[in-house]
Amino acid sequence: MSMELDILRNQKGGYNKESFIAKLDAYNTLITAMQNGLPEDKAKAELELIHQQPLFREKGGFFGKVGFSVEDTDAYIADLEKGIAQAFK
Repeated sequence: MSMELDILRNQKGGYNKESFIAKLDAYNTLITAMQNGLPEDKAKAELELIHQQPLFREKGGFFGKVGFSVEDTDAYIADLEKGIAQAFK
């Protein structure tokens, strides 16, 4: 969980920023709930639901929109999930 949001580069055809922020909010809500005593089994179930939450891509091409870099975003989420998984140990 060492990456910061400002590290995510922009990329034409990348992940839709709103869908990423919604997913990030879900992770933050889970982390807060875990800190407030959410049972591990419920936290793991919620983590799986968040993991399955889709990240939509912006349309690429000449008239495409700019989103967050797919590579940066995937690395950010993997780092975040790794930190959450370590909390279960």
